[in-house]
Amino acid sequence: MTRMPSWIRRHLAALRALLVLTVVTGIVYPLAATGVAQALFDDKANGSLIEKDGRTAGSALVGQSFTDPGGDPIRRYFQSRPSAAGDGTP
Repeated sequence: MTRMPSWIRRHLAALRALLVLTVVTGIVYPLAATGVAQALFDDKANGSLIEKDGRTAGSALVGQSFTDPGGDPIRRYFQSRPSAAGDGTP
């Protein structure tokens, strides 16, 4: 039985490592992290989705307005466009 040249063995080893690491880091780990998040933090794992007329309309955290109790913007936070924040009432 003839042995393969060393360059072919190295390429096959590299290909096996690529496939194993792709499966582990691209499939197994994301599924495990998602499973743990769903099991331990089910109420928070899916985000802050808003439903309107039975359909998902967006997230409560996108376009939120950062205001103090008086309604004035808090300058240390990024200020969203007025059309994207709140319900449009002054």
